[in-house]
Amino acid sequence: MKLVMNKKISGTAASLAWGWSTILAVFLQANLSGAQPPASLEKSNPLGYQTLSAVDYIRYVPTKEKLTGRFVPAYSGTSAFWLEGVLRHLAVFHPGVDWMSQELFSTSPGVLQVMLEGSAVVGISSWPMTYAQREDFGRRFGYPVLEAKVALDALQILVHRDNPLNSITVPQLDAIYGTELRAGGLELIRRWEQLGISTWGADAPIHPYAGWRGFGTSLFFQEAVLQDGPWRDDVKPLGDVEQSPEYRIAQDPQGIACATYRPRGGGVKVLSVARQTGETAYPPLPRHIYGEEYPLTRFFYVYVNTPSVDELPAETWEFLNYLLSYEGQYEVAKTGSLPLDVPMIHRARKRLGLPIPTPPAAHP
Repeated sequence: MKLVMNKKISGTAASLAWGWSTILAVFLQANLSGAQPPASLEKSNPLGYQTLSAVDYIRYVPTKEKLTGRFVPAYSGTSAFWLEGVLRHLAVFHPGVDWMSQELFSTSPGVLQVMLEGSAVVGISSWPMTYAQREDFGRRFGYPVLEAKVALDALQILVHRDNPLNSITVPQLDAIYGTELRAGGLELIRRWEQLGISTWGADAPIHPYAGWRGFGTSLFFQEAVLQDGPWRDDVKPLGDVEQSPEYRIAQDPQGIACATYRPRGGGVKVLSVARQTGETAYPPLPRHIYGEEYPLTRFFYVYVNTPSVDELPAETWEFLNYLLSYEGQYEVAKTGSLPLDVPMIHRARKRLGLPIPTPPAAHP
């Protein structure tokens, strides 16, 4: 008899928990479905605010299915900032799923390795799989890996606010940070005078800063700027704190840093970047980032181990459904990264077999 009573109590508690979760989900969705993104986002991430203000941005429609199970993604450092918010909100909409009890955190290369080993169904990386890795995946599992872009990011080049330099080219960056001039420069650049800056004297050295070499940000810079060449040995570390790029450069007038896109304070200047000498240098502004004119733009990728989109596990499908919506992309924007624009969202959802609802004429 006691056992039966415990089962009844347990069932009642579960029903109450489910009911409260449903109420919270309705409240959360109502608060995220306003006519415009919150004003606080316009200040902290103006690019993200502008993108999410599109009237035809897809809104999250939760599945009516009662989900259970466990979701264990592999993810990299930068994606961890927004992934936590996505999973926390999914736990409100679908409390029957264990969204956050386990994690497979790594660098982007580590995430891709976990996917190749079959240790995770879903991987999120700021570094794309190589053709060789894709072939390896196909040989191991008998089908190609499913890939889609889920967020956007950009690298910034920072200098001290009093530095008169306003723009720089990719070959010049390669000549500053690298050793082999693979981007086409004529000489290594080690002094500010070589860039026409005489503020600190003819022999004033350039102090280059960058993040840890294993981070996706640094790997992207190495590929896009150094053309997979080696770094110079004396690049100074930025550390792990996101504000450290600003702090380091504000304290070092002769410094230059490559760092993940974030709104910056008055102590530093963000440079415009040109692909080649003689070409237009573009600042990291919305029209240039989304138009792929700004050279240092990258994506976050999701990789899914599934034979086809029709065989996605229910919790994985719902995770992707939330992430590739206004609500999920708002979590991306809150952390300083950039949401996909409407055409990108449509392409990603189509690739993953997610519905693309007919947009309303305007926000309510």
